[in-house]
Amino acid sequence: MIEDNTIILLSDEALQQIKHLSSLRYTISQIAIIMMIPVDELRRRVANPNDDVSMAYYSGKLESQEKYRMKVRDSAEKGCEWAINLIEKWNQEQLEEELGCHG
Repeated sequence: MIEDNTIILLSDEALQQIKHLSSLRYTISQIAIIMMIPVDELRRRVANPNDDVSMAYYSGKLESQEKYRMKVRDSAEKGCEWAINLIEKWNQEQLEEELGCHG
């Protein structure tokens, strides 16, 4: 049995699998089950922004948004008002973070 304070070291392949599964929008608990990792440990590590597991998880989520954002951008370029508004919102969020105004 694994103790609560034990940290499982994951290989680069395992981190890539976490990234891939999160890009497919599996939940943290589903990823843990697929990879046979204790769910609580995976949740703890994803919650720590400095952990490689967290970076792999969120990198996968962001990667999956790329195609969506490209379609929104294409729609904005065609003049779709909803897409233009969304692009403006994303620009505002990006600027706020660049200026250190994020929460």
